Amino acid sequence: MCKHADQTEELIQHLLENVYPCLELKLQNAINCVFLNEYQEDEKSYLVELMHNLRNDFSSLVTCEQKLVFPSVMKVFNAKSAKEVALPNLFDLMQLTRSKEHKIMTYVHNLSSVLDTNGFKNGAIKQHDLVDSFNCNFKKEKYRWNKMIEDRLNSCSCFRSNVFKGLGLEPTVVESK
Repeated sequence: MCKHADQTEELIQHLLENVYPCLELKLQNAINCVFLNEYQEDEKSYLVELMHNLRNDFSSLVTCEQKLVFPSVMKVFNAKSAKEVALPNLFDLMQLTRSKEHKIMTYVHNLSSVLDTNGFKNGAIKQHDLVDSFNCNFKKEKYRWNKMIEDRLNSCSCFRSNVFKGLGLEPTVVESK
């Protein structure tokens, strides 16, 4: 196993132990905020629906990564030989998670738009904090994760080799001019 595997494992642990629990807590606090009761039902119903949808898709992403994506990435690193072990298709898994990330950020954008209306502009502090956390922390950490995987595919020979051999392909070397 190469040094990149250790760094990847550290980032996985950071996401699972720090980033995701913090976002889950902010979601829970925003949804269960007692101050939402001060708003009329018609004002807050769409806001609450968006937060529930965001929570569901975020939970789905976390579960998918925890049970499928992260173990698959580490399996590629740990494979002695891609011919000995059936390796996962990381390209499909990354496309799946990026799709989920996009859907999550669409909910965040819609939630932000609702919060920017006059009824919620100066209130709904926990909901604004939730939007800010996803726009800053989630986006930054997911960019870092996706960039790291891309970098591993481009520069880590053991990772790259196992990914492509697992697909039944030979990695090509791109020569710079």
